[in-house]
Amino acid sequence: MVYRSLAAALMLMLAMPLQAQQGPAAHFFVYQVNPGAQAKFEEGYRHHLGWHRSHHDPLAWYGWTVSDGKRDGYFIDASVGEPFAAFDHRVDVEQDGADFRASVTPYVTPQAQLAYELLPDVSFGTPLENHKPSDTVQVTYFDVRPGMEMRFEHALRAARRVLASTPGAPPHTWYRLVTGGDKPQYMLMVARANWASYEGFRQDIAELLANDQNALRDFTDAVRSSDTESWEYHPDLSNLP
Repeated sequence: MVYRSLAAALMLMLAMPLQAQQGPAAHFFVYQVNPGAQAKFEEGYRHHLGWHRSHHDPLAWYGWTVSDGKRDGYFIDASVGEPFAAFDHRVDVEQDGADFRASVTPYVTPQAQLAYELLPDVSFGTPLENHKPSDTVQVTYFDVRPGMEMRFEHALRAARRVLASTPGAPPHTWYRLVTGGDKPQYMLMVARANWASYEGFRQDIAELLANDQNALRDFTDAVRSSDTESWEYHPDLSNLP
C-alpha cells in the first residue's frame, strides 16, 4: 500500500507542469515596431506566445506598449520573478529563437536587452512577481552617481516607510540594473489603474522625503538624472503560466 501510494504521488508530480521558482531576476527586452507593421507584429507575437504555451514554458512573459515619453510606441516584453539561473535552462532555446525570428523579427528593430535585480527591501509591493500586473505602469529610470548607491538605497528605504503609512499609495517596485546599460542605474515601476489614479497619488520620491532632510539629501546627492514614461499592459501579448 505504501509503495503504491508513493508511486501514485510520484506519477502525479511528473504529470504536473514545471513551475518556475521565485527569484529576483527581471529580464526586459525593448523593440521598436517598424513603421506600418503594428498589426503584423501583434499577430506574429501572439503566434510566438503560442509556441511558449505549447512547449510548457514555466516563465511568465509580460507585454507592454510605451504610451508616452521618448520611446512612445515601443514594445517591451519581460520575464520577471524567477532566479537568474532560470535563463540558463530556458525551454528549447534554439527553437524558441527560430520561431521568434520567423514570427516577430521581420516587424521590429531590437533596441535593448536589460537584466535587473528586484530590490524587495526598498519596494512597496511587487505586482509582477505576484502575477498581478496593473493596466498601466509609470516607469522612471534613475542614473545614480558612482559610489552613491548606498546613500540612494538608504533614501529609498525611507520613502518606503512613508508609502507604508500613506493611504491609497500604489505599489512602488524597485529594480537595480545588473547588465545591459550604463551603471549604476535603477528602475522604479509604479502600478497605475488609469489616469484617474494620478488624482489620488502623484507624489514623486523627493516629495515623499520632504519631511526627512537626511534622506532627501542622500537622494538628491545621489541622483544624476531621471527619465519617466508610461507603459500600457497587453494581456493578449502576455503569457502567465
